[in-house]
Amino acid sequence: WGKRDGFGQILAARLDEMDSIDRRATDLANRLYDETLESRMRPFEDGVRHFSRTVRDLARSLGKQARLEIIGGSTSIDRDILEQLEAPLGHLLRNAVDHGIEMPEERLAAGKPAEAVVRVEAWHKAGLLQIVVADDGRGIDLEQIRAAVLARNLTTPETAADLSEAELLEFLFLPGFSMKADVSHISGRGVGLDAVQAMAKQVRGLASVAS
Repeated sequence: WGKRDGFGQILAARLDEMDSIDRRATDLANRLYDETLESRMRPFEDGVRHFSRTVRDLARSLGKQARLEIIGGSTSIDRDILEQLEAPLGHLLRNAVDHGIEMPEERLAAGKPAEAVVRVEAWHKAGLLQIVVADDGRGIDLEQIRAAVLARNLTTPETAADLSEAELLEFLFLPGFSMKADVSHISGRGVGLDAVQAMAKQVRGLASVAS
């Protein structure tokens, strides 16, 4: 029995040693994973900071005043995703300055500051990355969209009259859809939003619009 007890003690010691090695290996693997993941992450502000000048200069060229406000700049984002966001974010910001915000005199008449604010914000919620691009302009004229939908024969007058706000705004994501006859080289309301939606889908996301 003594030999058996001794063997059991040796076996228990070996099992404890193996458990300890397994825990250390698991801990090392977890630390390597975390460090690898962290090396791929960049602050959101790194990818959008340069847009501050874009917004300011574009506004000035159009006779407007605007500044970019970045919220959630420290939010960590995969660097590949951040690079893919460059083009769609640039389009949305140019669109906001060109079409979203009003001329200084119109803003002052409406009781607003002459300088408009275009905001880009990022945060994580329930494991998902959410990004918002917004401006404090006049918003989107829903009746203009309704008229554009009818002008392009995209639906019947009866159906168009019953379309809700959300349904009307969805037309902005159609390829080539615009409410302007003279689309500029800067942006065109709706033109390019299909590309924004396509990019979002590529990274298993979704783009939506509200006014």
